[in-house]
This record gives sequence, C-alpha cells and structure tokens, in this order.
Amino acid sequence: MGKRKFSDLHCHKHMRAHFHMQEKEKKFRRKEEFSPWTVIASNHRNHQLGKMGASYSQIDLVKCWNSNLRLTFNSLYPLERQFVKGIDPKIGKDKWFRFLTSAILGSKGLRRDLLQTAYMRIPDKVVDYFQSDDYDYWESLQRERDFVLMDSGKRIRKNEIHVPKAFLREERLARKFASQHPRSYQAKDACYRVPNNKAELNQSLDDDNEITMILTIEGAHALGTDKAESIQEISNRVKAIKNDWLVPVFFITFAHHFDNHLCGHAHSIPGMGKILMDQSKRMNAGFNNDGRRILKELLSLSQDLVKDDSLGYRILIDVKHMSARSRKEFYNLVKKCLEKGDQIPVIASHCGYSGISTLDQHIEWEKKEKDDYTDPSGKFNAWNINMCDEDIEMIVKSKGMFGLSFDQRILGITKEDLEKNPQRNGIQLIWENIEAVIQSAYENPNLSVSEKPQIWKSITIGTDFEGLIDPVDPFPTALEFDAFSKQLVNEIDTARLKGGKPHLAHFKSKEDIEKAVDDFCFNNASSFVKENYPK
Repeated sequence: MGKRKFSDLHCHKHMRAHFHMQEKEKKFRRKEEFSPWTVIASNHRNHQLGKMGASYSQIDLVKCWNSNLRLTFNSLYPLERQFVKGIDPKIGKDKWFRFLTSAILGSKGLRRDLLQTAYMRIPDKVVDYFQSDDYDYWESLQRERDFVLMDSGKRIRKNEIHVPKAFLREERLARKFASQHPRSYQAKDACYRVPNNKAELNQSLDDDNEITMILTIEGAHALGTDKAESIQEISNRVKAIKNDWLVPVFFITFAHHFDNHLCGHAHSIPGMGKILMDQSKRMNAGFNNDGRRILKELLSLSQDLVKDDSLGYRILIDVKHMSARSRKEFYNLVKKCLEKGDQIPVIASHCGYSGISTLDQHIEWEKKEKDDYTDPSGKFNAWNINMCDEDIEMIVKSKGMFGLSFDQRILGITKEDLEKNPQRNGIQLIWENIEAVIQSAYENPNLSVSEKPQIWKSITIGTDFEGLIDPVDPFPTALEFDAFSKQLVNEIDTARLKGGKPHLAHFKSKEDIEKAVDDFCFNNASSFVKENYPK
C-alpha cells in the first residue's frame, strides 16, 4: 500500500504568513522571506499542550508538503473588522500580550473565534490597518489572492523561516526548534499549483510532487458589501472574479461571523467573545433581496433559476456559517434547479453534526444556543452552525460534500467532557460525528435505497485549520493526519465487528475499510473537484 494522500476542504494555509507580512512587504522582500512558503516560527509549548491554533501553525504549506496533503481548498478571508473594532491600540509596547493576560479576561475566557489578531501576534502596523478607515475587504481580498498566487507552479529549493521577536525572543532558539522539528519547518524541492482550468487541475492531481491548491472565499463580506455604494457594484465584483481573475474561485462560504448585508449568519462566537464582539445584527435571519440576487449571479442562474452561461462559470455555495433560515431558502432554490435537471452540489465545508432533525427545529430552538448546548443525546453541538439531518439529506441528493471540522467545540466537546471524560477528545469524537452523519443518511426515509450509500462519497476532511480552532487534542496540525487515518481505520473496524449496523454492512474486511478511509481522506474531495471545477 502506498503512502496515504490527504485533502482538506477548508483551511487557511497561507494566513499566518500573509497576516504577518502584508503591511511590511518591502522589508520581507529584502530578506527574501515574502512568500506563502515562509514559516512563521511557532510557540511549541502551546502546540504540545493542544492549545488553540494561533501562536503555533496548524497547516502552513510546509506542513502540507510533509504530511502528504496533496489537495487543499485554500480559503481567502479578509479579517472582519469587528475582531479589532473598539480595542484600544495604545495599551503599551506589547499591547496584545498585555491585553490577553489582563485580569479582566482571566485565563480561560477566550475561545474559538475571539481576537484573532491578538492570538496570532500580528504586527501592530497590520492591526492599525485593520482598524483604519482605509481597510477595505475587496481590496484586501485581491491582495490576499495575489500573495497566494505568487509562487503557484514554482518549485522551491527550500523555504524560509521568520521569527517574530515578540514571542520567540531569540533567533538562535527558533533555529534550534527548526532543527529539532524539521517536518514543521523545512520543505525541500516543493511545489504547489493553483489550476487555471479543469485540464490543469487533472494534471496537477495526478502529480504527487505538487500540492493542488483550490481557491475559495470565506464570507461574502469579502466582496466589500459594507462599503459598496450599490448592489450593482457588488454584482460587478462577482463578474470581475469570474472574468478577470487568472484562476477560478471554486466555492464561497457565503456567510461568516457578522452581518454581510446579504443573508443571515448562524450564531458562532461562544464564551467571552459574546461580550467583546456583537454578532447580533441579522444573526439567524434569512436572505434579503440583494442577497438573493448575488446568490443567483454566483451560481450563474437567471431570475427564473435557469442556468445562464452569460453569467460565467458557476461558483458553488458553502452553507457553513449560513443561518438555518438562510439554508432553508437556499435549499428551496437547489430543489427547484434539481427538478429542472440542474444539479447544484451543496457544500458544508467545515462542520460537525448537530443531532437535530430539521432546519425548522433549529429555527425554533435558536435561543437555546448557550455555551455547551447539545442535542438530546448530549453528544453533539446543537448550534445551528452545525448540520442537521435535513442538511445531510440535501448534501446527498445534490451529490455535494460535507467537510468534517477538527474543532473540538464544533464536534461536541463540552466543559463537562474536559473535566470528566477527556479521553473522548480524540478519535472517538471524530468517529462519533462521522458515523452520525452516515447514519443520518441511512435512516432518512426521504432518501432512496440507492441514494443512501452516496453519503460515503460525500464526506471528507474539512479541518478549519488556521481558522484559530481549538483542535481535537491528538491531532493539532496537519502533521498528525497519518496517525489520525490509522486510528480511524481501527475505530471503523471495531464498530464493524460488533455487527448490527446497516451503514457498515458493506464492509467485509479491514481492507474495505482502508479503502473507505482513503476515500474520506483524499479520493472523495478529488472526485468532487474533478466533477465540478470550471472548464
């Protein structure tokens, strides 16, 4: 058996480097460090403790290369200004360290999506830019695109390492870490490629000596919806992406954490984050008319929901972060198109299973979404940011894709688990979510006998690494993918041998399970992008 390959349906592998260097490009170019390949030196203590991925890197290009991650869906994300809005920039020399360690917040108050800039040690100059009136999402998106594309197709001899002095004081110590952890810091004779078209995609996927990188966007706010003077301006930007960008955008995660002026977003910020950042505006709302227009234009649909080639190639829609109300409306559109023979695959790129049956139930229970709110079984995070049975039905019917997040909170770890059942925070947690998604399809009366097995082809890895997640403890970075996959084979085989599970009945041997894990880790995402990438 050859070395297992991996894909990731949703990650930000360039983000640490880009955030760190974007306002100091000239300086980094002089040092020959301005590149997506440059590794920003990590805080190894936090890495080893399984802390949130911020002061250490989870999935930079070097880790991708050395973990045999050969297909990545790389999400461009202009930081939403609500993460820095209202924070006093004049607290002192090392302002973020002081802010984080202040008694006001305490040691355990910060969780998943809080104060990304502070956690990532982004230089003050970059934070100042994010706080300024000059910061423009659309302009930032294009700069990020250019940064990602700058080394596409180039084979590097070796990468550079940058040491932020603010937290790894001595260059010598960082170099020592690099020599001790070469898989985290050193890539040699390495290459990634963002394909221009389907032919180039297929060629790249067949070449194990390069990473195939697919571009996606997280959040329609990236179109500059907050500052645009008209909806026509947003429409023109959709056209610009399709007509003027050198490479396609494969899908857009339409909603994110805050109001994008187009559709409602799901509740996503827990803990102290709710106090410091207000995501209430249009939270859990549906689409407005502007949002309906942009949705159709992204999908290249006429007002009558007929495929319109004059609107360019189709950019698929990722429903992660979209509120249950918005998803319900989107699925009605998908169903109408399906009836006309136009299949629009539904993507949920970095999710967990909610344990809830329907979107209507999510809507009815949205006010219950306190921290550690679970489904009746107590296993799953029941916030409507996660996927319910109705979502999974739509993914199967549309031959879409479910990407499993590696965020322990999204997968259902609670404070009680951490105190009383910490061993759950590993492969058990991941397999519980995978099996629940698969069982949801097999037990759904709205899916035919022939449709149900499709779920095995519609699920893959979607870590959300470098989205500052608190990862499942044994798998904090992409370098643990191989260990994860071997443990997953054993979990499925153990479940198979117990018997009595229709969704596992087709597995006759451990070899069958190895193939299914190969599919989950790489082949499903590879087949999906081959089928749906623009020509």
